[in-house]
Amino acid sequence: MLSGLRDKLGPIIDPIADIFARAGFSPNVLTLAGLLVGLAAAYLFASGQEQLAGLAVLACGFFDLIDGAVARKTGSQTAFGGVLDSFVDRYVDLMFFIGIVIGGLAEAGGLPGWLWGVLALSGSFMVSYTRARAEAAGSEKLDIGFAERGERLLIIAIFSLLGCVRYALVVLVFLTHLTAFHRLIAARSRLARAW
Repeated sequence: MLSGLRDKLGPIIDPIADIFARAGFSPNVLTLAGLLVGLAAAYLFASGQEQLAGLAVLACGFFDLIDGAVARKTGSQTAFGGVLDSFVDRYVDLMFFIGIVIGGLAEAGGLPGWLWGVLALSGSFMVSYTRARAEAAGSEKLDIGFAERGERLLIIAIFSLLGCVRYALVVLVFLTHLTAFHRLIAARSRLARAW
């Protein structure tokens, strides 16, 4: 959903990307900066500082957005850069959920926090994995569903800033698994293969 807004946000993002490009920041350095900010967010979650963690999640999303913009601006898009970006995204997702669970911020609905954390994490990974596997099989770009990475970061950030990140996990459990199955069904249709 939010990935479709990326082009529309170009007039806002491009000038910022120009600043980073002129300052000599490479896309991969910005990706790694996002990793460090993600680690800081995880630490803040683990220490119970929910609102500060929410701000760090927004900053992490900024780096996730700007690294690709700088790559396009400077013509420095590489296959490895794409792999590094996805690699870092998965580790940052993992760190967020571990931090939330360690910080005791995940208990909801009478269920233990570790269970919500595991379900939200597995759903997040399945959204990304289903896309990657389907595209590798020839389904073309499969960026459909309600819980792409941008949406997940925004949900975590907003709920954290409101002081109720536990409900972000509940929302993500449902949206991520729904999105993963949506992508699986779309992939089957596109690849036109029998069971």
